[in-house]
Amino acid sequence: MSDPLSISASIIAVLQLTGAIISYLKDVHDAPQDRIDFLMEVSGLDVLLDALQKRVQEAKSGDPWLTELQTLGVENGPLDQFNSDLKRLALKLEPLNGLKEVRRRLTWIFNKTEIKDMLSKIERMKTLVTFALTNNLL
Repeated sequence: MSDPLSISASIIAVLQLTGAIISYLKDVHDAPQDRIDFLMEVSGLDVLLDALQKRVQEAKSGDPWLTELQTLGVENGPLDQFNSDLKRLALKLEPLNGLKEVRRRLTWIFNKTEIKDMLSKIERMKTLVTFALTNNLL
């Protein structure tokens, strides 16, 4: 079982990645409705994760809620898996040099299958975080 500091670090890692992805999505100018949907979902998750992070920081040691929440942060648990997914996505969005970067910022680089898969993962994470925030975790 992970400690409160570990779960906090897991949440912060995911928050940093969602922030980077939001920044990219805001820079794309010629993208389909998928971009807007994706941006809305990632932004919604970012807000929920921020609320969860604040609640973790305020939790007292031994709090049953915090003990349950720590199941999200175990190795290969939901936060760890989602963090890995976001890292792969962020690598795809990583800034390039010169004209390649300009082109990528002006065009949409994802296909419908990639978007559908990522939106599904984001929705599952949002559900888990919402349950955690309402004390209905697991």
